[in-house]
Amino acid sequence: MLFVWLGLVSILLTACAGPATRSIRPLGRDWVPPRVAVASFENRTGFEGQWRLGPGMADLLVSELVAARNFVVLERIQIGTVVDEINRQRHGLFRREGKVDEGRLDNAQYLIRGVITDFSQTSGGEFWMRMRRWLIGGGGYTARVSLTLTIVDVETGTIIDSVQSRGRARAREAYAQANYAGVEFGGSAFFQTPLGQATSDAIRDGLRGITQRMPRLPWTPMIADVEGTRVVINGGRQRGLRVGQVYRVRGQGKPVTDPLTGDLLEVLPGPIVGEIEVMEVRDNLSVGERISGHVLERGQTLELAQTRRRSLDRD
Repeated sequence: MLFVWLGLVSILLTACAGPATRSIRPLGRDWVPPRVAVASFENRTGFEGQWRLGPGMADLLVSELVAARNFVVLERIQIGTVVDEINRQRHGLFRREGKVDEGRLDNAQYLIRGVITDFSQTSGGEFWMRMRRWLIGGGGYTARVSLTLTIVDVETGTIIDSVQSRGRARAREAYAQANYAGVEFGGSAFFQTPLGQATSDAIRDGLRGITQRMPRLPWTPMIADVEGTRVVINGGRQRGLRVGQVYRVRGQGKPVTDPLTGDLLEVLPGPIVGEIEVMEVRDNLSVGERISGHVLERGQTLELAQTRRRSLDRD
């Protein structure tokens, strides 16, 4: 029998106040955080409530990706607003000082698109979902949220992997709430409901899957700038560089593609064109001195050759 208590909320959840990133192992200094963008989710549940699930779910995933600190997260859903502001700054009514440089918007390597496949509840053995602003439930109430997250390589359009994530929450006692008009999707009140907890769990589950399956790009020391014999390197203390290290400089590598499919098979390393010694190390860059070679250029890769002890004594 279904007991309806209008205007009464008597719910005990095993929920937290909102989505919070569980332990996600941070990327080590030898890896480059991938640049990702999240598209608005597609809602395939048939849900017709007051919440716009597609943009809402995407915003929650964006928040979790940012909190994980393993990704560079780029705006795409509201990118038009950003572009409008850049265009607005061109107008003569705005001062010259503080204008952003054009051509600096970052490019995404991977696009994450999502599909909401379940946003529903069961009560008393019967299946139902909240329609419009009405939600009625009883003992044995369970909320379920399921997502499909797809990782797409932007350069090739190839689907890298797909992640299935799920969340589930149950109320220990009778639950009934007649009007959800004041409950905003993603707000603190929302995450105190069974659907909120299930949503939180599904998003976190998806974050773990994305973190595990996202391709990783190893960090490579490279020449960032050359001025005479002075060479600037794209890494410093945070990347483990030290005064006295000697690096071999390699020229541009040669990409090898499959003659049948055009897929990149490998980039063959270029020839060694010189050597540099690290003379100064800062947090995010290092300054070296050319030991040999005359064709050193920005973008050339470096290979650690040795460490000069006399230089280490100065570090």
